[in-house]
Amino acid sequence: MYVRFETFAPCAEARGHTSIFQAALDLWQDVDRAESWQADALRRELDWFNEHLDAPETNAFWYRPNRKAEVSGLCWFRDSAEQHVSRARFMAWLLDELAVPTRALWACNPGRILWADNVQVIAAPALG
Repeated sequence: MYVRFETFAPCAEARGHTSIFQAALDLWQDVDRAESWQADALRRELDWFNEHLDAPETNAFWYRPNRKAEVSGLCWFRDSAEQHVSRARFMAWLLDELAVPTRALWACNPGRILWADNVQVIAAPALG
């Protein structure tokens, strides 16, 4: 199983929704919107993920199923990455508290796997 935490804000490039990581970074940079303890907590979580989550090369996110279309992949955690999932769930809660609604999506098959490690996968959603 795989889990993805995302907001309800659309992300046109990925044919999906904005990840909690982009939302947290945007919110953390908007200091007026976040109370100091919340901004500090978001920064701590972002720093933890920067240290404990491998960042794939940018080209790992793109898939060209035909000559006319290019699809961006979405990041999903493996459910076995319990610490990462727990911390992502906390980030989602922080965003919810700051009026940025989030949701967790679970999938057995998140799409075509473009890149993977022992914690996460990048998967291109099905076209349709």
